[in-house]
Amino acid sequence: MIEFSWEFHATNENFKRMKTIEKVRTPESAFTNLKDYPFTPNYMDLAGGVRLHYLDEGRENKKTIFLFHGQPSWSYLYRHMIPQLVAAGFRVIAPDLIGFGKSDKPVNSEDISFQAHVNWMSEFVKKLGITKAAAFMQDWGGMIGLRVLANNPAWLNRLVVANTALAEFKGLQKWLVPKMINRTIAKSGTPTLQNLDENMDYKNWVGYFKTSGKLEIGEVMQLLTTNDLSQEEKDAYDAPFPNENYYATPRKMPEIVATDLTAVNEDWESLKKWNHPVLTLFSDKDPFLADQGYDKKFQKNFKGAKGQPHITVSNASHFLQEDQTDMLVNRILDWLEQTKY
Repeated sequence: MIEFSWEFHATNENFKRMKTIEKVRTPESAFTNLKDYPFTPNYMDLAGGVRLHYLDEGRENKKTIFLFHGQPSWSYLYRHMIPQLVAAGFRVIAPDLIGFGKSDKPVNSEDISFQAHVNWMSEFVKKLGITKAAAFMQDWGGMIGLRVLANNPAWLNRLVVANTALAEFKGLQKWLVPKMINRTIAKSGTPTLQNLDENMDYKNWVGYFKTSGKLEIGEVMQLLTTNDLSQEEKDAYDAPFPNENYYATPRKMPEIVATDLTAVNEDWESLKKWNHPVLTLFSDKDPFLADQGYDKKFQKNFKGAKGQPHITVSNASHFLQEDQTDMLVNRILDWLEQTKY
């Protein structure tokens, strides 16, 4: 483990002094005997008085890989990948974003922002003090993790991005896109789980999480996988959210995808200068991102993505970790070896 200095944006100094935020903590009893999740919990206190949960397996191994999840999942998503990566000789660190999994859940939506998540995860990796690691980032795990990397380039020297995006809007787009998204949010209505099943688009996604009295996270995860999840697995995805008092973060996340655009644009410019190897693994059946060119955007903008063996993952939906576990692990391990990590 290498200690090093980190530089935060000036706004992060205010963040570190932020008031203690109101939050709830899912009882540990909700996570008893989860299917295929035997891992030891680890916790870290972060700004605002919130506690973050993370898995840290294979600590005896010298090389480290981070696994970042998105919304509405948690580190349970990586339950099958973690043992294989550890067996291959890696230390594996998989945090739960604040508001998800075993991490604390803010109660008030005003405490939940894109920048807050970036700051929390930046503080997390700073306190771990690990450099030159590898990372696999998916969904919001990529949107947040990429901004952490942009401001802390020594943290990683290998990166795999899968089914994620980072909005880079300039000129007229920077003004227009947030207005269009806000208009979509205003007109999203009250879609049901069945509406999501029939039409998995942004309007129904934001409307479902915003208005549903009960969030059926396990069923949502099933809609975004090609493999069948058992009832035990769906229950495990529901476990972090016993009732609506725990919903603030999954409700808010879809609404903040195109916020903090000035900071995001600056982070994109920094990422373009990061020249370590990058691999894209996007799914062919992702209803949000398949055939939308986001993988090509990463391949074009990252210097280290040129000439890498990027592929489209077959028969996989948005949560490809559930659909193609073994293939993902093998592809990641082969690539890390090829790039002499």
